[in-house]
Amino acid sequence: MKLKRTLMAGLMALSVTAPLTSGLVYAANNTLVVADRASFKDWDPASAFSEEVRVLGNIYETLVVYNAPGSAEEFSPGLATSWESSDNGKTWTFKLRHGVKFHDGSAFNAAAVKKSIDYVKQLKQGAAFVWNGLDTVEALADDTVVLKFKSPTPANLIAAGQYAAYIIAPAAVEKGHDWMMAPNAIGTGPYKLGQVEQGQQVVLERFDGYWGGWKEGQFDRVIVKVVSEAATRTQMIKNGEAGVAWDIPLDQLKVLGEDPSIKVSTAPSWKNFQFLINTQKYPTNNLAFRQALQYLWDYESVTKDILHGYGSVPKGPLPTSIWGHASVPMASYDLDKARQLLEASGVPKQDWKVSMQYISGVYSHAAELFQATASQVGVEVELRPGEWGVIWDKAKKLDTAPNLQSMAWWPTYPTPSDWLFGEFHTEKTTLFNLSHYSNPSFDRLIEEAVALEGSDRARSAEKYMQAQQQLVKDAPAIWYADMQQTRVSRKDIKGMERSLNPAYEAILYYNLNR
Repeated sequence: MKLKRTLMAGLMALSVTAPLTSGLVYAANNTLVVADRASFKDWDPASAFSEEVRVLGNIYETLVVYNAPGSAEEFSPGLATSWESSDNGKTWTFKLRHGVKFHDGSAFNAAAVKKSIDYVKQLKQGAAFVWNGLDTVEALADDTVVLKFKSPTPANLIAAGQYAAYIIAPAAVEKGHDWMMAPNAIGTGPYKLGQVEQGQQVVLERFDGYWGGWKEGQFDRVIVKVVSEAATRTQMIKNGEAGVAWDIPLDQLKVLGEDPSIKVSTAPSWKNFQFLINTQKYPTNNLAFRQALQYLWDYESVTKDILHGYGSVPKGPLPTSIWGHASVPMASYDLDKARQLLEASGVPKQDWKVSMQYISGVYSHAAELFQATASQVGVEVELRPGEWGVIWDKAKKLDTAPNLQSMAWWPTYPTPSDWLFGEFHTEKTTLFNLSHYSNPSFDRLIEEAVALEGSDRARSAEKYMQAQQQLVKDAPAIWYADMQQTRVSRKDIKGMERSLNPAYEAILYYNLNR
């Protein structure tokens, strides 16, 4: 679970439609049942910044689609069929797809795009910050929209993002945020939002007017069942009660993969696991002491025994498949090296004590292993498990912050700045920089890289690589795993490989068939 996404969802209130009638029949071939852990709360795509995207990504669409790394092309057309940038990267022109309808039957056009983007900017919630540099949106013709930015901006990357980039129907914008949160939805995607029973299930209904058309075998209805217990989700996929299951425990995936009726699909992701090290709190305000903690982490054991091979030891602060990644010499498990650094730190042995906050699951297992390992060299680790909302509030304030804070991260849109700026750029008021890290040289490199993204990707990538080298030297985190995407489905369901794209959290049910 991405912690920064989950916390946003918890801030939103939700009123729901009338409960679904009991006794629904799920066995029809054109109905897909999905077992999901999340109970979705934020239904406005302008503010949603968490796992709601798993549903919203099937209702709404973006102008541009970012393809999985290794694809022949970086982008594919979405609601826009082509796009081009001015030489200075400040003006972007998008030509829109003809014949597209919103779920209410209204026409998709440039005026709708302008209204949607302006709404996201004005609402100023969720990931609206991605449009901060946008000056104006102009509808030149029904099929032509122009975005003008204050500085060079990678509008194609932003327009392909899974947050703040979905195009919302004008009628929904006019009804407003509260109406969408009710929940209601009007997009252009292949599925319409049906009935919702909060904490129980969400129904998606086929949109007959979808511009992509429909073929035999695709699902007319998707019922997303909210199932909080992992064991129950696992049982549902095993006995065929669910065709797709989310968030299956990693230790169960190998067993399920050996079942001839189940398919476990995997691919690299852009999600990585870290423990952020507090650079302002004693004794981790000492560089050598922070470096010693990095050498106390048993990377191989965590990826093999706790992540069960579904994570790999990082080669840098960013996942290897994102553009701008730098392969940087990283710490490895070495107790002797850790002892040397502890002694060199000058921190008295009686002060070799650190606190460690985390949520349950793999984080707790990794923390317990670290505690045992650290004890071998005389470092005492105080474990502080808790709910994310509580420990996040504590981590933001230096007087209550721990020395180490768990974090899982994936990007808002395909850019290295999401990690590097979001987690490590200096913050006057702490939000996600839970290392409380501040380095003007690093900040400058990130700011220069961001400014170059829209005009010179190669130079931008060079700046990001330099920033990562500086970051590793300063040791504000233990980067311990680049995670795999995992998708679990019944074997008779085809097309799951098309949803193994690290740029998107959602499974696109339109791509599936039986």
